[in-house]
Amino acid sequence: MDRVANDYPRMVALSHPGLRPVSSISEARHYSQHYADVINLAANRVETVPVASLLSVDFPSARLLVSVDQGDYLQPPISYDPRVTPHQLVLTFENLLTRTRFVPLMKALLRRLSDGFGCNVDVEFTADIIPGYPEPDFRIHLLQCRPQAGYHAGTTTEMPAAVTEADVLFLSDRLVPEGRVHRVRYAVYVDPRGYNRLPDETSRLEIARVVGRLNQVLAGERFILIGPGRWGSSSASLGVKVSYADIYNTAMLIEIGLSGGASAEPSYGTHFFQDLVESNIYPLALYPDEKGTVFRWEFFQGAPNALADLLPEMADHQRHVRVIDIPAVAGGKLLEVIMDGEKGEALGYLRTYPEGGTGYSSSM
Repeated sequence: MDRVANDYPRMVALSHPGLRPVSSISEARHYSQHYADVINLAANRVETVPVASLLSVDFPSARLLVSVDQGDYLQPPISYDPRVTPHQLVLTFENLLTRTRFVPLMKALLRRLSDGFGCNVDVEFTADIIPGYPEPDFRIHLLQCRPQAGYHAGTTTEMPAAVTEADVLFLSDRLVPEGRVHRVRYAVYVDPRGYNRLPDETSRLEIARVVGRLNQVLAGERFILIGPGRWGSSSASLGVKVSYADIYNTAMLIEIGLSGGASAEPSYGTHFFQDLVESNIYPLALYPDEKGTVFRWEFFQGAPNALADLLPEMADHQRHVRVIDIPAVAGGKLLEVIMDGEKGEALGYLRTYPEGGTGYSSSM
């Protein structure tokens, strides 16, 4: 669920359940789940409430689900301590993953399903924790199962031998998939700083509407989308609130995370992400404020804006949405993006194709 800011799913590697995708205690707190959807039986509606309003140290099975924030470290609860307040509890699932048979059970379940499908699978499930001694038992309810999508194998991802600094548009070393996007003619760029300054939800939804229209107008062209935070978020404050129907023609979604603004948190494991993978649309996170990341602000914010030419009726949004005709401003060169997932490197650079001219082609 990404309805409320700072509400992120916990990613778990079943082969190494204790391995965290964060590097510090502060990140572990920040990326823990802060909100939950609940059914209000009295009001007969679904509500989103803070986790702190639901949890306490005497909550059933709390010791499996939470860790206690001790200031400079997180500690899984060992015994009942009435002095611990709900605001000290952080959803880490530490004891669930390391002190019960939950992980072996899920591994066995996925192995059985994978054998039946003949491939890796994507599942949705619920789990009932059944109290027991010396450890609880679990009842798994499988809600959905489908083949796990993946990008096509055999894509050449070798970095070019030499690229001039002037031709590099972006460089990333975070959450890099494996693949290659070539012959990109257009970059649709939503200015992250301007987006974060928009006054209300309605203004942000207008940006999503422009992106949806561009997705139609640029059908048949090779283009990428670059914007703030999380594409496809159900909360416009976290990123551009588009659906798959608004972006399915793009070759790539680049999510920009800025300090003090929307964070780029790709939707790994969600239906939106699976739709991207099945359509061969590559996600990429860029953190321009971090060391090792390159982003050519002056190119994306200074190049001529083709939005009014493509969508005259939406020219009022030129301040926040820019459409860059790359060969028109780069001397005929097109954008090439190489992503080496094994090395964790992604490079977007301007390239002249050997056949002459712009070398543009709408084929993959």
